[in-house]
Formats: sequence, C-alpha cells, structure tokens
Amino acid sequence: MRIDSYTASNAGVVKGNPSAKSGDIAGRKYMSRVEKGEKVNLFQEAKNSVAVEISEEGIAQLNRNAMEIRNEDQDMVVLSYEEKVILLNESAKSAGKLYRIIPNIQTNDKLRRSLQGADEKIVKGAYSIIENNLIPHNVGDLTEEQRREMIFVGLEEAKFLAKGLDEDKAILFMDAMNTIAKYGINGKTDEQGNVSYDIRWGALVGAPDDYVSSGEFMKRIDPEKYQNYIAMRDEAFARNDELLMQKAAKYRIDWEIDANRNNPKAFEDIRNEQVTWKKNVDNTKIESTYDHTDKSDIDSFMNSIMEQNMVLDGNFLQRSLQEFARILAGG
Repeated sequence: MRIDSYTASNAGVVKGNPSAKSGDIAGRKYMSRVEKGEKVNLFQEAKNSVAVEISEEGIAQLNRNAMEIRNEDQDMVVLSYEEKVILLNESAKSAGKLYRIIPNIQTNDKLRRSLQGADEKIVKGAYSIIENNLIPHNVGDLTEEQRREMIFVGLEEAKFLAKGLDEDKAILFMDAMNTIAKYGINGKTDEQGNVSYDIRWGALVGAPDDYVSSGEFMKRIDPEKYQNYIAMRDEAFARNDELLMQKAAKYRIDWEIDANRNNPKAFEDIRNEQVTWKKNVDNTKIESTYDHTDKSDIDSFMNSIMEQNMVLDGNFLQRSLQEFARILAGG
C-alpha cells in the first residue's frame, strides 16, 4: 500500500492588499510569489472572509510536486515538514464571493470552474438551487417523495441555467449539479425536517479515488487533537498571526507523519470506505419524470414544470418557481 500524504483540505487565502504591512497575513500577493519560486507563509486569509477553496492552479502544482517526491520503492510516502508546508501553500486560493462550499473537493471544483465568468444572476441562481432544492438544511413537513421531487425540479432549473453558459462549462455545470443531486437523494431526514448528508471531502482534483485527506483522517481517529489544531488555526486567523499559523501547521503535519508511520491500517480502512462511498454515489439513480420541460423562456419554463408536477402542492411549487424567476430577473 502506498499513501501519498499530501493534503490541502484546510488551506485558504484571499487576494492580497498591496497597501498592507509586510507582516500582515492578508496583505500578500500569493500566487505571483509562488510562481517566482518564493516560499510564502501558510494559510493567508482576510480578516472578514470565512470561505476557503482549492484552486485548480494550486492543485495542479500540488500534484506535480507530489509526483516528484514519490519514491516507488517505498510502501509509504511521508513528506518532510518543509515539503508539506510548500504543498499546502500552493493549494490555496481565494474563494471570492462567499457562496456555500460543497464539502467534496472534486465536486466543488467542477461547480466553481463551471461558473467562472458567468453572469452573477446565473451564479446566484445555481447556489439558490443547491440551497433550496438539492441539499437544503431543512425541508419542513415535506414527505420523502416530495423532497426528492424538489431535487428533480432543481435539476430542471439547473438545465435552464445551463443555457446561459458556454457549451463546455454547461457540461461541467450539469455534471456537478447531478452529483450534488445524488448527495441530496441519499440524504436522511429527521422528524423535525432537518436533512443530513453523507458528503465526503474525497480525493484532490486529479488524485486517485482512494486518496485520503489527512484532515478528515485526523478528525476521524483523533478528534481531540483535531480540535486542538482547529483552535490554533482559528486563533491565528483571528489574530492575523503568521507565527501561530505556522505553529498550527506544524502541529498537524507532525501528527500526520506520526499517523502514517504508526497507524497505517486506519488509513487503509478509511481509504476503502471512501472508495465504497464514491461508488454508491456514482450508482445513485436520478428518476425524474420531467422529460418535456419547455426551456424557451422563464414563463414557459415555469408553466411547463407546473403542468408536469404530480407530487408537490401547487401553491408551494409556484412560490418556489417564482423565487427562482426573481433571482434570474436580478431581484
């Protein structure tokens, strides 16, 4: 077994402010400095930002570096502290406007890339579909059949939005939205209408399906130390303290190196579990009956959905569609 122990699951930055002081975490020009070969400080983040994402540029660099570091003669690869810090830094980028992050690295990456450069109304519409139709936090008193029907309506809305994207991005967008819909279909609802979803961080972009995120691994097998790490990281963000952030990074990396050496079976168990989870998601069927939706314009679209609906309360569905139309109108 070989575990490639690179990770990027908690790194994040925002664009640097040229006027910021040299010691300010939020004031650094990140990617340009990395491209020049400089070593930069870990976990740069603006004071008012809470969302983080992994960029395709960072992931590509991370994977290139990981490939260079691998030693095919070893059963397990453990990177040095310096190598890990560099890889973590090179995987970080601004999340831009704060939208809900899908907690699966590959799915979130597809969604974000598909919406890059799109009209803001399309972006807002997409995240509204995710929030209200595909993976809502609470569905009130909807039955399980009705909850799934709302997912299928959401996918029709996504197809309507896809008309406003370039062909390649429309394909990528629908790929992401169909996967998110599968997360939703597999969700579990409690008596209060709260829905829980089994969505895992999974592999990095371009990494094999059995790649294991060290952050998820740490949270699973050593929750106390994971909370210590999170507390250190959050305090560093709050204080804008580079040295404390480096200390938090070293804490996590040292833990990971030790876990790789002393607990390989736990890595293997989670790895197999992750592969099984992905297969289950991939095999989830979307059995929508909305086969003849008129997408020529928003009014025709809404009427077509209403005519095909056989499950949802008419007034409830109409209000939902009107909210979708309002977003697309710029409301």
